[in-house]
Amino acid sequence: MAGTYFRHLNYALGDEDSSVELQVLPPDTGRVVAVAGSGGRVIPLLARGPRELSCVDISDTQLALTELRVCALRTLEHPEYLGLLGYEPMPVARRLELLGALPLSPGARGALEPLKAAVAAGERIIYLGRFEQMLRTLSRVNGLLTRAAGRRLFDAPDLDAQRAYVTSGFPRSAWKGVLLLLGNSAVLNSLLYRGDFPKKNRPGSTFRIYQELFDRLFQDTPARKSFFLQMVFLGELRFAEGFPIEADPAVYRAAQRHARKCRIDFIQGDLVEEVRKQRDVGFVSLSDVPSFLPPAREQTFLEELKPGLAPGALVVTRGHLRVVTPGHAGYAHVTDRYQDVLARETTQLWTIHVYQREPSGAAGERFQEDLSHARGQAEPFV
Repeated sequence: MAGTYFRHLNYALGDEDSSVELQVLPPDTGRVVAVAGSGGRVIPLLARGPRELSCVDISDTQLALTELRVCALRTLEHPEYLGLLGYEPMPVARRLELLGALPLSPGARGALEPLKAAVAAGERIIYLGRFEQMLRTLSRVNGLLTRAAGRRLFDAPDLDAQRAYVTSGFPRSAWKGVLLLLGNSAVLNSLLYRGDFPKKNRPGSTFRIYQELFDRLFQDTPARKSFFLQMVFLGELRFAEGFPIEADPAVYRAAQRHARKCRIDFIQGDLVEEVRKQRDVGFVSLSDVPSFLPPAREQTFLEELKPGLAPGALVVTRGHLRVVTPGHAGYAHVTDRYQDVLARETTQLWTIHVYQREPSGAAGERFQEDLSHARGQAEPFV
């Protein structure tokens, strides 16, 4: 694993639309293991009702922030949760009161002391990570280059109007300058990764990748409904319809109900090793962990996971500029089953792969038959 990058609070909001994992995770899965991240990617998993959830991260600070979110989920009503994290306005004194009342472990409370100090100074939790600070810096540069014309993207009443504006009024020349900055690996290394930037292996220039990414977003996603576009252009979340899915009232209510009876563990360490130690894990959410593995191990991590997985277990991976394609003997590559879900993902930052652990023997033969007859639909969250 990369070293320096994981010693700090890198994500407080995150860069993933976890609606993908929410739809891929089958209801009532017995045991789930997930990268903790900011915790925002974990909350939606609880809405599916797993009986056990292990939140794993190499960073004690990220793990502590995840514990904060879970404690808040278990104890706070939805408006207070949004206010505590900073999605909605809340007096600083009330945020500090709620933060102090959460039943955090001593380790988590100690790890979050800098966060508490930032909250006392008026900062909102969801903007405190390095990634969010990088996006806020980018949004200021974006504002200088594209000015009010760029922000008018959010005035479009519907997707058709947005597409028309992108074609006829959007400041494309100035936007190209923003993309050149965003596509500069030296800039990203300096602002976010601190020397641990994963080596790009996707074909084409970084500029071209980002150009195509944002073109898809402009054409397919209303700007107000994308937390990522809000951060890039506005430097903050102003439109509730674009809040990440952890803030969705229905998801929150379901996650809260299940979190109160789910066994949830917070484990500092290597996620792949943690899965190996367990048994009958039914779902693994790896995020982009494979992008940071040593080259040899990025090819073998699925093999490493096998001892801890139940037959039929699902493993979800993500890659951004570096997309890992591991050996997957003993797995079915079932990404195509979720194409509708992936098409609705609201950041378009990620190449997402889904693998399913194949049973052995006669059960494996039946599994292959069932797989060949699958219609390729995720079971929707209601």
